[in-house]
Amino acid sequence: MPARMKLTNVNLLRLFEAPGAGDLGREFRSRLFPRKTLVYSPSDEADLVFIVKRGRLRVYLSYEDREFTLAFLEAGDIFSTHTRAFVQTVEDTELLVTGTAAFQQRVSEIPEVSQAMVKVLGDLLKNSLSTIEGLVFKDARLRLVEFLAAAAADRGRPAGGGIMVELGLKTEDIALLVGTTRQTISTIMNDLIKAGIIEKIDRRTICVRKLDELTAWKDSL
Repeated sequence: MPARMKLTNVNLLRLFEAPGAGDLGREFRSRLFPRKTLVYSPSDEADLVFIVKRGRLRVYLSYEDREFTLAFLEAGDIFSTHTRAFVQTVEDTELLVTGTAAFQQRVSEIPEVSQAMVKVLGDLLKNSLSTIEGLVFKDARLRLVEFLAAAAADRGRPAGGGIMVELGLKTEDIALLVGTTRQTISTIMNDLIKAGIIEKIDRRTICVRKLDELTAWKDSL
């Protein structure tokens, strides 16, 4: 499985409005963080659960001078400080935060929350294993092509004979997610553009002009 931009398709913000949710929202308090803020680290003693209300964060591991991105968190995603990962904002972000004990109690009371949590944890594990597999067994070109193909499938929309994909990520963010350098990403993207496979619309948006060739290129690597 390729690296994905969003951790999971589950949007926990919708559960606040679900039947039976009651006063679930009262358990959470809002916290604002500017771009490029380290929100949580493995050394923190905070025992918290948070849901992303708006913005984007990066979840990553750090070893000596290397960083390994596991996922990006977007609106509706949930995460806990009970991991060995760092969590840093990619853009201005608002989190809904509560204590783990309070959240565990509400989870037991609301079946929808329990089901969503199981899905989130499963997606996180799958994404982490996929990231490790890609870094160990695949080169940067294949990892990027798989990422673009997955992005087109996840959030692409037909437009002008191609598939418009709002990545929402700058080149440096894609490099972090794929596990390579910004220069390498730029080189591979330029190769795809010259081949007419993709078109760069702006810094965060591309149009996949030839999805079949992108897929074929992925399979040939």
